Amino acid sequence: MDDEARKIVERYSAQAYAVAFRLTGNHADAWDLVQNAMLRVLKSYGTYDPTYKVEQWLARIIRNLYIDRLRAEARRREDSLDRVPAEERRSPAEVLPDPGPGPEDAASAASDGAAVHRALGELPVELRAAVALVDLEGYSYEDAAKALEIPASTLGVRVFRGRKLLKEKLAPVLGR
Repeated sequence: MDDEARKIVERYSAQAYAVAFRLTGNHADAWDLVQNAMLRVLKSYGTYDPTYKVEQWLARIIRNLYIDRLRAEARRREDSLDRVPAEERRSPAEVLPDPGPGPEDAASAASDGAAVHRALGELPVELRAAVALVDLEGYSYEDAAKALEIPASTLGVRVFRGRKLLKEKLAPVLGR
């Protein structure tokens, strides 16, 4: 294992966690993403392109792992429904939990931070990643665009749309 790779893991774990948490919305999934990302850093440090900042490289790894996880979860949901005989299938309303706010949600909605975090989690992943990197993690547009592997103009559009959606989602909660 390369000493430089170990230094990256030690130095950037907290920052990687912040990015992962913004994407996943919960601590356990964020730590899981960070662990997988750091394993990837350790295994593939030899392929690291130094034209990218380490933060960009890590953000790209985390984003890719997160998207892979979403795809795998979608496939599992589709597979599991296909394997249930038709006579045993129930409607989604019977199987899935009520998406409405429960007691925990009502209590946490009292704080603005919880409302922002929840609204961020409702954004499409490409908008969430753009807003999280630029507005919450403080990346420059150039660095965030490189990390997401998109043109800066596309990033600008995604940040604009993400902010607009967040504002719409937060207006009733924050009374603005």
